[in-house]
Amino acid sequence: MIEECFVKNGAFEIDGVGLEAILREHPTPFYIYSAGAVRDRYKSLSECFPGFDIFYSFKANPNLSICRDLLAQGANADVSSMGEIKAALEVGFAPGDIAFVGPGKTEGEIEYAIEKGVYAIAAESQYEIGLIDSVAARLDKPVAVLLRINTLEEPIAPEMMVGGPGKFGFDEETVVAEVKGLTLKKAKITGIHVYSASQVLDSEFLATHLEYVSELAMRLAGEVGFELECIDFGGGFGVPYQEDEVELDLELVSEAARRVKQSIERKRPGCRLIFEVGRFLVAEAGVFVTTAIRMKHSRGKHFMITDGGMNDFTRPVFIRINHPVRLLNKITAKRDTECSIGGPICTPLDIIGKNVMLPGPEQGDIVGIFCAGAYGYTMSMINFMSLGWPAELLVDGGKVRVIRRARSADVTFPDQPL
Repeated sequence: MIEECFVKNGAFEIDGVGLEAILREHPTPFYIYSAGAVRDRYKSLSECFPGFDIFYSFKANPNLSICRDLLAQGANADVSSMGEIKAALEVGFAPGDIAFVGPGKTEGEIEYAIEKGVYAIAAESQYEIGLIDSVAARLDKPVAVLLRINTLEEPIAPEMMVGGPGKFGFDEETVVAEVKGLTLKKAKITGIHVYSASQVLDSEFLATHLEYVSELAMRLAGEVGFELECIDFGGGFGVPYQEDEVELDLELVSEAARRVKQSIERKRPGCRLIFEVGRFLVAEAGVFVTTAIRMKHSRGKHFMITDGGMNDFTRPVFIRINHPVRLLNKITAKRDTECSIGGPICTPLDIIGKNVMLPGPEQGDIVGIFCAGAYGYTMSMINFMSLGWPAELLVDGGKVRVIRRARSADVTFPDQPL
């Protein structure tokens, strides 16, 4: 993806704009995104899964400009908080194209979602479905509910959300006993929601998951006693962060989705089929850019100290993985020197690239950490050490646009008296 999207004529370039032009107007550190890459990924996904609605997971990257562009491409909205509901409505998503999911919804958030008329709320427990119904009854407004199920599927990914005890959803083996016979006044069970795992690269698992969930939905509709109007298959489509990871085989998953769709259409015509997708749409479209402010040599090891660190981009430290790293000013040069990249934060945890291979690293180099379009800015602890906030930039059609302004240290806490 790096060479395909970000290298032109031996130099770093993003949607027609070169590194020098970007740096002339925008000091590091910053995030920069390719609008073209996001659109291409959405197009490939929609073409692979005709008849499925793609709900963009705001948590992956909630920047309103990116969300607005995905809306224009045809995406719906998958949200997990009142703030994300408000953002989706602000961007222009229709309430009927917003699904509210997540394990910790408050009564106030549920009330707001029902008042706004979201498409459905995923219920994670017997208590929560009761709370949803009581709020809907108080408001005298009907609401569709999807039963989130913790299935018995075998774990295959580090961030697995089914298959064992967990905080997500009804356990598959007990959901019928918990839900069947409930007297609901305004809430109506219309389907199920199963999010198996995050960052899945196993195409065969995803293909099997689709068939498993469709059969489960049919069975539960009969055993619990509800009209099946929607199946939310979750998502979890992964992207390769490391060189030994293999890209997801979308075609294999697409073939399984086609079979599942045909089967459901025969038995439940008109049933809405949903994928929740975040990382897969935006991760590879983003780069975190920071500058080497000095080099450090310690006991045989090379360290590059950069102006942006774990405060700006927490994910590599939190997940304990290396994202792909390149020196953008030497992007095609041979990478022959092992070096660790550390930011300005006063902790040894602040290593955003550990023992990575770089081409002759030196002070002034421009570091690009790739696959930063998802869980980058939004997952980071940007207030730590009061260093200010990085900008977010979007490149579209040869033009760079600031979609979130940088904030310097002196305005990080504008609401606090000095």
